[in-house]
Amino acid sequence: MDTQTVISISSLLVTACVALLVPLQAFKFALRQEHVRLLREQRVSLYADMLVEAHAEQQWLNWWIASHETSDLPFEDTRLPPLERARLGARGTAVGSAKVNRLFNEVQAVIGRVHMLTLTGHMDRDAALIQLRVEAGRAQDALEAAIRTELRADTPLPSPGPTRLSGRT
Repeated sequence: MDTQTVISISSLLVTACVALLVPLQAFKFALRQEHVRLLREQRVSLYADMLVEAHAEQQWLNWWIASHETSDLPFEDTRLPPLERARLGARGTAVGSAKVNRLFNEVQAVIGRVHMLTLTGHMDRDAALIQLRVEAGRAQDALEAAIRTELRADTPLPSPGPTRLSGRT
């Protein structure tokens, strides 16, 4: 075999490898991009549901505190039933970040923690209510901030830049 034939065969092999590897790498990249897009869409939906439930808990808490002062306050409880709440938690475990899940659970735990202290008599009722409001508000704010940061909701969108018109005006 002469040198020209070896170079031709080598060139053909390199071209064949490139022809196979470039589309494969492009497909892998597109698959990763699609996975990231799908995960982001699922997280946006999940986090919206988490914020709705946390807000419903906050509204219930405000009503519960006020109902101990005046007994005839009307209230429509919009919190999720236990099974739906469990499903929301499971979705959070499957799709949400560890930080957002921890903060969402903290919103729920604040109510139970201070309420138990009041029931067991380890805390004065008025002090417990003040602490409950402060901790619940802090947990809600932390949850909202973590979601906004994770979804980059406060990041400004890139400007499209100047557009060029073809032709004369």
